[in-house]
Amino acid sequence: RNGIYPLMNFAVSRPHALPRALSQPQEDPQKAKTPTPEPFDVETRKVVQMQCNMELNEDKSQWHLTLLLILEDKLHRQLSYDLL
Repeated sequence: RNGIYPLMNFAVSRPHALPRALSQPQEDPQKAKTPTPEPFDVETRKVVQMQCNMELNEDKSQWHLTLLLILEDKLHRQLSYDLL
């Protein structure tokens, strides 16, 4: 919403340990409520120029990804993330 969007790694390197619970009664699917997503502003600015750079770190254990986006209103957005 504020224009700060971190890059996220969607794959988990190891599964999370979930505590085991006793079996719970099945809920009626019609009664189950899903949370309403928070409304968000739609981005209308266009990307004029885009640059991607990947570099191997000095210890050669992970990559560093940098994205540079230049939007039509001359705003520069640089996003970076370390990848294993």
